[in-house]
Amino acid sequence: MERDVLKRRLEHLAADSSHLNKEEINHLVPCMLLYIGDRDSVLRDRLIYGFSSSWIAEGMVSSQVMIQILEKVISRAYLFHKETYTRSFSTLWVAALLNRHRQEAYLSAAMVQQVYDALYRYIEQESNGEGYDETHGWIHTLAHAADALDELIVLPEITADQRLQLVSEIVNKMAFPFRALAYEEDERMAVAVKSSLQSGVDPEKIADIVEKKAEQVLALWPESTTANLLMRSNFKQFIRSLYFCLTAYPSLQAMLYEYEQLFSGIYHKNQPS
Repeated sequence: MERDVLKRRLEHLAADSSHLNKEEINHLVPCMLLYIGDRDSVLRDRLIYGFSSSWIAEGMVSSQVMIQILEKVISRAYLFHKETYTRSFSTLWVAALLNRHRQEAYLSAAMVQQVYDALYRYIEQESNGEGYDETHGWIHTLAHAADALDELIVLPEITADQRLQLVSEIVNKMAFPFRALAYEEDERMAVAVKSSLQSGVDPEKIADIVEKKAEQVLALWPESTTANLLMRSNFKQFIRSLYFCLTAYPSLQAMLYEYEQLFSGIYHKNQPS
């Protein structure tokens, strides 16, 4: 379906969806996938993602279509596309599709492992931390990835070791050296870490991961390169978000507080400025 035809149809549905049926939905969703990274924020975000996520959540999309869509969005053509919007909204679609799997378990264990492999590679590689663009709307690359990781990390098909590996990659990513993360990416990633704990990950193992990364970032000071300063600021904010997110884990909170104080020590005259 051509882009403009699709947009008109979705705009019509936004005004009146009373005659919509599953057959049309299962025809529309693959057409919508073609434009998930469109620069038009109304088409990409409000219409395409808005409708598709709702239809998936409500069980209006067939299992066969959802599997076909998931296979595509974790492929190089989408999740690893050169266009940032395509990558970012691919992870958001993954989140919706995994959330539906939690409701009706339509994916095979092998497919879940494919999603794990793809998301793990993706979060390792993603270097764009843009949040919002005045012209084109939400990019939110890392926040969308966090939503997908949060859905993945709780699935019963994921092993304890894999959950820990995802947490490790989240912690590493939050020492982000490319730009200041100013659109609550840290909070969304903290939620994924909390989900891992609720799924049985040992708090002490997470403490070890955070401590190791914190020591690495602290060791960069006082060399004032742009990358070092960004890593310090971003990781400190992530520690703060984790602290307030993990109120049910007091020993982990205590460790986070200690490291927050070390990161902020330069302002309290506890470290050389």
